[in-house]
Amino acid sequence: MINFLKNKKIQIVSSAAFLFFVSFSVSFSAVEYKMLEKLPYINPNGEAVDLTTYLSGAFRLAFGVAILLAVFQLSFAGFKYLTEESFTGKTNAKSKINNAIFGLVLIFVSYLLLNFINPDLVNIQFEIPKVGKSNGS
Repeated sequence: MINFLKNKKIQIVSSAAFLFFVSFSVSFSAVEYKMLEKLPYINPNGEAVDLTTYLSGAFRLAFGVAILLAVFQLSFAGFKYLTEESFTGKTNAKSKINNAIFGLVLIFVSYLLLNFINPDLVNIQFEIPKVGKSNGS
């Protein structure tokens, strides 16, 4: 019972902290930030970006990195499968190949499912209205 109460307290404190910080993040979403480095899909021209542009590009970049890592893992495991002589080494390499293929299929199925439900979900365009400047009153 004590462990349940501890876990319940942790859940309540975590939820309160999350809601507290999320309430402040909405006001900061209108602030534009000049990035130090150009990132693909986010600010290829080097201009300042707001939170919606940044998140949209970050999701696209994350999909690209996930695909790249899965292909790298697939080729590395394939090389290991070809060069390994022991049965356990081949089994480990085969499981890594299966996991990499499963990761690629998961990425593509999630993309296709989101595209089937609503193509705007894949297009990722967040719309947060700009906050007007205050006149000091």
